[in-house]
Amino acid sequence: MTDLKRRQLMGLMGATAVAIPVSAVIGTLPSHADDTPMVDPSTPQATALQYIEMSDKGEQKCSSCTLYQGAADSEAGPCPLFPGNNVTAAGWCSAYVPRA
Repeated sequence: MTDLKRRQLMGLMGATAVAIPVSAVIGTLPSHADDTPMVDPSTPQATALQYIEMSDKGEQKCSSCTLYQGAADSEAGPCPLFPGNNVTAAGWCSAYVPRA
């Protein structure tokens, strides 16, 4: 009986050794469904930072800000100032810092 338990244990260890790296790789893949909500300009955080969805500051836009994490050609993307939300690439807030 102990031989059977040892085989089961070894089989479980082998499956675990494969499952952990595979799950780590899958977890790092980008999601194809971007269901991140947009920032609501009326929230306290957005109001405090004077966030607007369409910049009236010329070339100062979220897409040209150091903090903007969206792709260069995207219409919206994440910003660390608004965790869990996307900002419009054409937006602006008072924390704007131009990219170097």
